[in-house]
Amino acid sequence: MLSLNRSLKLRDLEIFRVLENNGNILCYVIIEDTRKPFTEEDKKLDPLCYMDEEDLNEILNVFRISIVNDEKLNEKDSILVRSFFSDFVNNTSLTNFIIREYVQEDLYDYDDEDVITFFNRMLRHIGSDDIKEFDDKNWIYLSQD
Repeated sequence: MLSLNRSLKLRDLEIFRVLENNGNILCYVIIEDTRKPFTEEDKKLDPLCYMDEEDLNEILNVFRISIVNDEKLNEKDSILVRSFFSDFVNNTSLTNFIIREYVQEDLYDYDDEDVITFFNRMLRHIGSDDIKEFDDKNWIYLSQD
């Protein structure tokens, strides 16, 4: 059993902390709406490499799901996290996703850094853009307003 803590929710980016039953962090998961189709590099990944080029070219928007941890997840945890987060994206004929796992050995090495610096270190590691400076009104929260 896993539990989730959504650490950040922006318009095109969400970051989740995935916790084990004992409360330890299993990994972080980053979901990005790329707002663009698969790249040629993406098309070489499993299972996309088995799809017809015509089907791949119809997909207009790709969500990128990145699993980040300080060490490689064991196979059982990897499958659990991958299957759980693959349900977060609505697959249509125009939208699909890719999942990649990343090992960032120094992920937890900086206890004194602020949250945005921590997120930006992860984002740089996976090849994404940094979060720019923003104030609290730009965070998206669930509300009853």
